[in-house]
Amino acid sequence: MVRIRPYEPKDLEKIVQLWYRTWHQTFPNIQHPQPYSAWKSRFCDDLAVTGKVWVAEVEHHIVGFVVVIKEEQYLSQIFVNPEYQNRGLGSALLNKAKEICPQGLMLQTLQQNIRACVFYEKHGFKAGKLTVNKINGQPNIEYHWKPLINTY
Repeated sequence: MVRIRPYEPKDLEKIVQLWYRTWHQTFPNIQHPQPYSAWKSRFCDDLAVTGKVWVAEVEHHIVGFVVVIKEEQYLSQIFVNPEYQNRGLGSALLNKAKEICPQGLMLQTLQQNIRACVFYEKHGFKAGKLTVNKINGQPNIEYHWKPLINTY
């Protein structure tokens, strides 16, 4: 059974470990310029402060998380442990992000992350402009989601 719940400060280490490990498993050919300590500082001092963070748990184990910067309508991070992918966890987290920002969302992902691009498009996101990731220097693609408006 999946439980989606708000982030708590005691989750910090488990979330950063999941984030760091999953990113590196997804992009084994990219040498990320920042050490683990910088990821932890960024999450603790930036993402957890400015964002709404929700975690996905299975049997009391954190297996995914999402960070939404509500004021910017920006989905900053969404990660699911590879062992738990393709089980609906990413969809549940993405739906939580849409619930936080029902008026629309924007996100960026690496262009080479084809699985993520397919996932976002499956969930109604439209590809936009191409950019460069300011942290790791890799080519990004911007995605936008707007809710369908009934015109009855």
